[in-house]
Parts: sequence; structure tokens; C-alpha cells
Amino acid sequence: MSSAATSAASNAANIAINAAITAAVQQQRDALIAHFTGHQALSPQSAIAADSIDPALQVALKYYRDNGVIRDAGGDRLYLDLDVLAGLKAKAKRTGRNVLITVMVLAVVVVVGAVLLVLAR
Repeated sequence: MSSAATSAASNAANIAINAAITAAVQQQRDALIAHFTGHQALSPQSAIAADSIDPALQVALKYYRDNGVIRDAGGDRLYLDLDVLAGLKAKAKRTGRNVLITVMVLAVVVVVGAVLLVLAR
């Protein structure tokens, strides 16, 4: 196998691994949100005990607590702030759109540059 083919195969494997990791992380985040919504823990008054959360969801819990989506209601009880969650999702959507636009612009610049280089010869 040529080095280009090996590099392409390696890149494809890395993309697949990253996609699998991203999917697993999103699955954990979704499970955590489902836990809170399933218990109707959407306000300080309806908060749930922190120890009721599956230990496997601790990474997702930390992410959402750091972003203000999961809030402390006191007494080691937590609740989900749906307004903050909606804002976080909107921000992620905007960021994704901006990244896509940037990649597309860079691709056009590369193609135009390559065409100009070929025409200059």
C-alpha cells in the first residue's frame, strides 16, 4: 500500500473513531437530559438528588453544570434549566454553521488558488 493510501486509510479511521466518540458523548448527554425531564426536575422545587444520577453520566453532568444547564438547588439536589439548555443548543448550532461556512470559503479559496497556479504556467 502506498503512503498516500495508508495516510488516507489512517485519516478515515480517525474520522470514524472521532464520530463514534462524538456519538457516545451525545448519547450520554441525551440520557442525562432524559433523566431530569423524566423526573420533571425542571425547577429548584422539583430538583432531584444528585446521587440518583447514574455514575456513568458524570462527564455529561460536569459539562452541563459547567454550562449552567444543570443547576444546584441546595441540599445536594439538582435541576435542569430548559432555557439555558435551549440557549446552549442554539449557540452550538450557530457555531457549527459558522465552521461550515468557513470551511466552504477556504475550499473555494484553495480551488481558485489552484486554478490560478495552473493557468499561470
